[in-house]
Amino acid sequence: MTIEKELILITNRYPFYPGEEFLTLELEYLCEKFSKVHLIPINARDFSSRRELPENTEIHIIENLDSRNKLLAKSKGLTDPQGRRWFFNELGYSAKFGYRGVLKLLSWIGIGVEVRDYILKQIMNTKGKSFICYSYWLSLALGAAFIKEENTKLTAFSRGHGGDIYEYRHRPPYLPLKQKVIEELDRIYLISKNGVDFISGQYPRLKDKLQIARLGTSTPNGESFESPDDVFRIVSCSYMVPVKRLDLLASSLKNCKNKIHWTHIGDGPDREKLENIVKVFPNNITHTFTGSLTNEDVIRYYIENPVDMFINVSSSEGIPVSIMEAFSCHIPAMATDVGGTSELVNSENGVLLSSDISSLQLASKIDEAASLPVKAKRDKREKAYSSWLQAYNAEANYTKFAEELNSYGDSL
Repeated sequence: MTIEKELILITNRYPFYPGEEFLTLELEYLCEKFSKVHLIPINARDFSSRRELPENTEIHIIENLDSRNKLLAKSKGLTDPQGRRWFFNELGYSAKFGYRGVLKLLSWIGIGVEVRDYILKQIMNTKGKSFICYSYWLSLALGAAFIKEENTKLTAFSRGHGGDIYEYRHRPPYLPLKQKVIEELDRIYLISKNGVDFISGQYPRLKDKLQIARLGTSTPNGESFESPDDVFRIVSCSYMVPVKRLDLLASSLKNCKNKIHWTHIGDGPDREKLENIVKVFPNNITHTFTGSLTNEDVIRYYIENPVDMFINVSSSEGIPVSIMEAFSCHIPAMATDVGGTSELVNSENGVLLSSDISSLQLASKIDEAASLPVKAKRDKREKAYSSWLQAYNAEANYTKFAEELNSYGDSL
């Protein structure tokens, strides 16, 4: 008898908005390899709109998580035997980060217990089926780790990106039970070599559980083209938040000598701050803020408009999918050397910047790129596309990843 193999996929909000846009493409490949994919959005609160899904998916809403920040939800970390054991084993370490560290630990365990109970009672209660559990974020994998500890036949994995593996991105710099979760899960798939190196440095004995599984973007139905005039057109694409340092980019443009048009794709809380900066741009600098666009519209913009350089000056990254998208459209990139960005950007396909670059230094780099000979600019465009094709093609990366997940055997 053939046993149906189903995937339990834990997400932050997906398929609901906002965020996790790039999971849409990966999900298509997962749905081809599994008879059914169960989606569990842990932090979804607005259910008014969601993305279209393949037919063999099912969305699960854990209603008890609506009160996850209340004392009752946190107390589950102490009333549940498994949660209580994990809590007290980690308590000493969490206390190093003060009361906020302890409360964060308690909250995460409470959520993990809720996720564990829901999966066991509502999904894995059917005989004749094989289940594989996959958390899209390491920071959301606690429920899967709870199940794995008690049910060793279950195959359980997690991806690791950026904020879910780098403690220094958080205040306090603490990700509860990170080591314990990695110990329990079968494998952690990191999207960059930088991520593998970072966790290997923290827990050397766990390095065999770590593997690179790169993200990817789909093949566009065209390519961008260079500016036909003397204007150097740059594009950035991100949520307008401090970590993206768009104020650094905007401030640097005020010091550029060339004619430059800056287009930013995306919206966010820093928009007003940026609007105030661009009000005093000199005459040689112009700008467009498009607001939020879908992934499809971003690619359409690249194909229908001249773009000479993509720019990312973030202070922290996992590995930027936005640069992969630009590369797929033959657009070179200028980006700060943070996270796994150096695995994408180099002197052949763009410009790798110092992570602590100043606005004046950035202005100089932008002017330098704008002043390159035409042949040098075209060479970078071709190298950008070649980099994408070799390492970040979604069809190749997600087919391999989905096949590997599906290749693991029986569970309960």
